Amino acid sequence: MCNVDRALINWVINKIEDEYKGDISLLLGRKGACKIPTDGDEIAFDFFIPANDKGYSLARTFIIGDMGYDLFPMSWERVEGLAALNESLAFCLADSEILYAGNEADRERFEILRKTLLNNLKNKDYVYKKSLERINYAMDIYKTMAFEKSLGSVRKAAGAIINYLSEALILINWTYINRDYSSADRFSQIKSLNNIPADFLRYCEEILKSKDTKNIFELVHNLLDETREFFNQFEPKKKVKNYNYEELAGWYEECRYTFRRISYASKNNSFIECFSWGCYLQIEFDIISEEAGLENMDLLGCYDAADLSVFEKRAKEIEEYIVNEIKKHGVALRKYNNIEEFLKYQS
Repeated sequence: MCNVDRALINWVINKIEDEYKGDISLLLGRKGACKIPTDGDEIAFDFFIPANDKGYSLARTFIIGDMGYDLFPMSWERVEGLAALNESLAFCLADSEILYAGNEADRERFEILRKTLLNNLKNKDYVYKKSLERINYAMDIYKTMAFEKSLGSVRKAAGAIINYLSEALILINWTYINRDYSSADRFSQIKSLNNIPADFLRYCEEILKSKDTKNIFELVHNLLDETREFFNQFEPKKKVKNYNYEELAGWYEECRYTFRRISYASKNNSFIECFSWGCYLQIEFDIISEEAGLENMDLLGCYDAADLSVFEKRAKEIEEYIVNEIKKHGVALRKYNNIEEFLKYQS
């Protein structure tokens, strides 16, 4: 296999020189690219970066003996995405060796992107954000998985969830998946990490061994729950810079009628109205809490259709808290006792 890999590298480079001069920016290779352990760990071509549209036609797929090969293109924009940790293929940027460069500017551009990748991995807040994206992908799959009936479909969804969560864990440990797509390699890498959920690998192994859809659902739920709980420790502290509390005052002046509606509905035992307006306000609370750095304002947790008095009391507490925050930041509410007073102050 070593001679085949070297011969193929020479073949690609010669083809570029003869037929694609100026059309290919870089040819990249990695040790053990797309191989199994018995194939050896010698460097083999992996992908290339086209310089123009014609360059894409260099792409080839073929089989030699029992080995399949894929000489595939990756645009500069996609490689930039690898540096930004947008894909699981970051190893293609981090670990690749330049086998051919159209010019030194292309070589330098690639090395700059490699440094960008490594710098991004050192940025804790950035890594947390990218890890959270993977967890959200897993959650989206779980929502669909909940309606699957066949064992095969459930297993496929569970496998995708495991992959996204595994990548999230690897990223939050400030590194990247270090080999081609392989669960065995990935689990081995996770075992070597310093910081992982206690039962993550056990849940993964039980999912892979399970033959029952209900059991897989339960295990995947446990896996997601444990991983989400684990990630709470990495959440960056809220950084609120130059928030305009005039905007919060304007929001409150508009939403005063919603607080009033909740009070009226509570007193009249209208649980439907209370729930509806409570959902509306809860969404608003979550937004302004994030934007203004306010404390968590949980209203719906107090909702009880059989006893709305607690819900009404909590709404008033939150309203008072928001008003106090507005005043604390030196902003006056546009509040009038009657229409005459309002008209008096209008220009």
